[in-house]
Amino acid sequence: MANVPSRPELNALFKLPPEDAISYLKSKGFKIGWDWHETLDEAHSRAFTVAKVARIDLLQDIRKSLITALEQGQNLEQWKAAITPVLQQKGWWGKQTVINPAGVNQTVQLGSPRRLKTIFDTNVHKSLAAGRYKSMMASVDTRPLWEWVHISITNPRKVHLARNGETRRYDDPFWLYAYPPTEFGCQCKIRARRASDVEALDLNVVETKPEDIDQHQVVIGKSSFTGQDAVATQTRIRIKQADGQVTYFSPTAGFNSHPAASYLLDVELTKRAANLLGAQKGLQQVQQMLLSAPRIKAHEAFVKNAISFGKQQNKTNTVGVVDMQDIQFLAKKSVAVESPILTISDHLLVGQKAQRHGAAGNAPTLDEWIALPKLIPQAQQVIWDVDNQSVLYLLPALQKNAPNEVIKLSIRSKNGVMEIVSIFKIKDDVVAGSLQGGLYEKIR
Repeated sequence: MANVPSRPELNALFKLPPEDAISYLKSKGFKIGWDWHETLDEAHSRAFTVAKVARIDLLQDIRKSLITALEQGQNLEQWKAAITPVLQQKGWWGKQTVINPAGVNQTVQLGSPRRLKTIFDTNVHKSLAAGRYKSMMASVDTRPLWEWVHISITNPRKVHLARNGETRRYDDPFWLYAYPPTEFGCQCKIRARRASDVEALDLNVVETKPEDIDQHQVVIGKSSFTGQDAVATQTRIRIKQADGQVTYFSPTAGFNSHPAASYLLDVELTKRAANLLGAQKGLQQVQQMLLSAPRIKAHEAFVKNAISFGKQQNKTNTVGVVDMQDIQFLAKKSVAVESPILTISDHLLVGQKAQRHGAAGNAPTLDEWIALPKLIPQAQQVIWDVDNQSVLYLLPALQKNAPNEVIKLSIRSKNGVMEIVSIFKIKDDVVAGSLQGGLYEKIR
């Protein structure tokens, strides 16, 4: 087993500017959740949420205080001293009887020193991990190997200590499910390594195959107001060492969220896609990342968070990549494409356009919204809207009101960024008529 670094060594290794961690917190929308198990997994990657905080102003206060803590380098005690009076003044403190989502009075624990510690640890550690993940993804061309580093602490978790020194490629499926923190209180870190370090440092390189990963549902508690079992997904990963020894590692149920699901990776994906513009293989790699399990779950969380919140928060999500053939067509039309990344805004889900299409009966269903990243690569036709200077993607509809119905995405370049500006269902014979009439021009 590799030597476990001491804390001073780790401070030097992992003390990075917190700008990315701060951006991670600032970029989140808000999600209202009652029980703790409603605020797990990808909900945390896309939205800021604290169990039993039912007021947006309180969520804003808590998030703002955490951002300040990161900016000023505050520790837990300093942050608690600053936020406690605010929460007490607004009545979110101690045990109280409140009305739960079922409309029934329930005695619950609101703010407390213990709850504040959980809020601080979870949000700060995940924010810092997301920031580090972004910086590591930016350097995978020169440092493609990632090494698990266990921090030397009192009473270490044996399964985490056993991971110390294990080194995997950045795209090993292990990292999609077990990028630390992998449970409450986990302080393990990841260190990027060069390929030459394998021999020079005698690194313990491990490879995870898809069949080494399985997931199952486990009961993690009960709803505090319905009494029903609360269920979460738990991932189990088989790890085979060079000597043939097999062990298993499971992140705590509910810790399946991943930095790849955060807005920070959207930024890195955009940069990477822009740098790879013209390189079909590079665009395919970005597309594969967008279709990975954490990204698909993150998109689902984005959709459900937007709908449950009910109003626009000006949040965006990356859902696809423009095909190279489409980019070449746009270049001939003198349309700027600085990045081939496709994004959507939450106003398409809950804004005026969403309401208008809902009333007209041609809005995408919830399942279609959730499946959007998978539907985009399946585009049946891609055409050019001559008058509106837009690219139209015609996607297969999962639920049809008519046999020939398709989903129409209208995509427009805004300062070089490809943004989906509308999405609704139409009949493909309408498209055929517009093509014949010269209103549309076929791209592919």
